[in-house]
Amino acid sequence: MAIIKSKETSLNIKWIKNLIFQIVAFLTCIASVYAYVYYKNIYISLIIFVVAFIGIIHFHNRSKIYKYGIQGEKAVSKLLCNLSNKYIVYNDIIIGGKEKGAQIDHLVLSTYGIFCIETKNMTGTIIGGEEDSEWIQIKIGKGGTKYEKRFYNPCRQSRGHVNAIKNFFRHSDFKVMPIYSIVVFNNNKYINLKVQGGSTTVLKSENLIQFIESKREVLITSDKLKGIGKFIDKGRW
Repeated sequence: MAIIKSKETSLNIKWIKNLIFQIVAFLTCIASVYAYVYYKNIYISLIIFVVAFIGIIHFHNRSKIYKYGIQGEKAVSKLLCNLSNKYIVYNDIIIGGKEKGAQIDHLVLSTYGIFCIETKNMTGTIIGGEEDSEWIQIKIGKGGTKYEKRFYNPCRQSRGHVNAIKNFFRHSDFKVMPIYSIVVFNNNKYINLKVQGGSTTVLKSENLIQFIESKREVLITSDKLKGIGKFIDKGRW
């Protein structure tokens, strides 16, 4: 079993904060009704009610997104546990500081290299190229309606995380080391990848462990790997 150094927390925190905002918006709706009853000002009460109701819908939709993301990260975290104890796994780690650092879904250390993993919990057909600014998600709705959604290219996102890792180590003894950029999609049965890869590997979660374990050339010594782990533990946020 892999050595797990941290668990996913940031999306949980965002979900809790979002839930609090949703409760506040709901209470504001109720307060607007009481305001009308006591002060008989329908215009102000109506404006407050509408704004609060829009807030409820907004925060409710964001809650669903966070919950879906949490499910995806937990699924990949569970998969990474199946690696041997030759691998060190950091889930949901911030590299480079809380303000300007990169929040990385999963970071795997090994003597075979470092694996920087960006997780996407999506369904449908995904279309895009590594250098595109946006990718396209095509889904079929419940009524059979086909619709498209554009989202930021996760390859660029993952490469940005790799650069953050390199910057984090630039003044250390570990500034030169192999880092693999990976984008992994969950929902293997419900995802169809039509993407053009390159320096970033894009795959389904069912192929993630196989890809990591396919890298068998020792590129980092055991002592250096321990040093990298200690450096991360000391300086991560």
